[in-house]
Amino acid sequence: MKRIIVLLVLALVMTTALFADTLQSEYSYVYVPLNKVYNHQKGYVALYSKDGMKISTAYLPMDWFSINVQKARLVNVPKGLAPYMIVYYKNDQFQYVTMAVPQDKTDDFWGVLKNTSNVSDKFNADTFTWN
Repeated sequence: MKRIIVLLVLALVMTTALFADTLQSEYSYVYVPLNKVYNHQKGYVALYSKDGMKISTAYLPMDWFSINVQKARLVNVPKGLAPYMIVYYKNDQFQYVTMAVPQDKTDDFWGVLKNTSNVSDKFNADTFTWN
């Protein structure tokens, strides 16, 4: 009787492991905390910490936030949470990015880049790239 129970449990574990391998999703995401976002005429410049120490920069063109393109969106960060960014992928291909940021643009989190900043060409991107 004990052998039958042990064999049934073993068969159940093996079957579960077999199905778990085949149920892998085609969708994935990367979450990073945001340190600051700068507003620019051509888009947003997001400073983020991907590895917890190094500050990196992402350039998000303004047209990504339009209804026609829909590659990016801004949402209000919930109270008590730090600003963050989530980059979504489907089959390892970039789909869209969400930035959860303070709604109040006078918050210290927000900054403004002058149009004299030499970053305009960095907003000519079709896909998100990690720096």
